[in-house]
Amino acid sequence: MKNLRDWHAVKKMYSKGVPIKQIARELKMSKNTVKSLIKKEDEPKYTRVAKSTKIDSYKKNIKLWYLSKDYSFNGTRIYNELCKLGYSGSINPVYRYLSTLDDERILISKRASQRFETPPGDQAQFDWGEYAVIITGKKTKIYCFTMILSYSRKKAAVCSLSVSAGAIYEAIQDLFIELGGVTKELVIDNPKALVISNKKGEEVIFNDAALRLATYLKTELNPCIPMRPQTKGKIEKPNQYIEEQFIKGSSFDSMNELNNEIKHFMRNWNKRVHGTTRRVPDEMFEEEKRCLSSMLSHEIFCSKFSSISL
Repeated sequence: MKNLRDWHAVKKMYSKGVPIKQIARELKMSKNTVKSLIKKEDEPKYTRVAKSTKIDSYKKNIKLWYLSKDYSFNGTRIYNELCKLGYSGSINPVYRYLSTLDDERILISKRASQRFETPPGDQAQFDWGEYAVIITGKKTKIYCFTMILSYSRKKAAVCSLSVSAGAIYEAIQDLFIELGGVTKELVIDNPKALVISNKKGEEVIFNDAALRLATYLKTELNPCIPMRPQTKGKIEKPNQYIEEQFIKGSSFDSMNELNNEIKHFMRNWNKRVHGTTRRVPDEMFEEEKRCLSSMLSHEIFCSKFSSISL
C-alpha cells in the first residue's frame, strides 16, 4: 500500500512530463502502481485489515459485564470470567476492547447521575460538617448542621459544640423551624445516632429515638445509599460554600453570636439567585411553603422528646 509521499512524488513527476516508465524506474515501483497513483484524485488511505482475535466470540459478554449497572466489572474481573468460559488468550486484548467502550460507559454514567428535581414539599436534605473556629479567643471544634429544601433550595444552618444524638435531633428540629415547615421526606447520611444498619438489599434499621423523631415531625427518614454521596448532592455544595464564605477566617465571642451570624448569613444567601434553578430560593419557597407540614411547638416537642433515652 503506497502512502502520501509516493502519491505526491508520482503526481509531481508526471505533471512535469516524466514518462511513466522512468517514474517507475526512479521510484522503484511497477508501472501499474504508477498508473494507479496517477489516476487517484485523493491521497491513498491506509486501511487496517481487521484481524480476528480470541475475544471476538466473547464481546457480547464483555460489553454486558463492563457497561451494565448490574455488573460494572473491571478488566481483571472480566478476564477471570472469560477464563471460566474457556477463553485462552491474554488479558491485553480484553483491555484493548474495553478502551473502545470507555466513551459509552462515561455516557451511561452521566445519564445515571443526571440531576432530578423533586416536587414542592417532598424532600429536604440534612448533613453537617466539622470545623475549627475561634470562639472567645480559643480555637474550638464546632459542628455546623445544615438543611436544604430540595425544591426551592431554601437553606438553613445551626452550629453546636456536640455531634451527639441529642444535638442531631435538636438541630433537625431547629432547622425545620427555621425553614418554616416539615417535608414528607428527610434525606440523611447514616450516622449511628439515626441508623443502626443500612445494607444493600436489606431493610434499613433505625434507632428507636430516630423513629420517634420522625413520627413527631411527621416526616420519613431516608438514609443515603452507602457509597453514593450524590444521593444527597443538593446539601454537599452548600456545606462547601459555608466553609469558604463563612467559616474560614472568622471568630466569635460566643456560640450565641456564631449562631446569630450564621442564621443571618443563610437568610441573605436565600435571597440570591441559585446556580441550578436560576431562581431566588425565597421566591420559590412561596410556592413550596403551602406544601410543608406544620410543626409541633418547641415546648411540646421538647416535652415529648425529653423522655427519649439518648
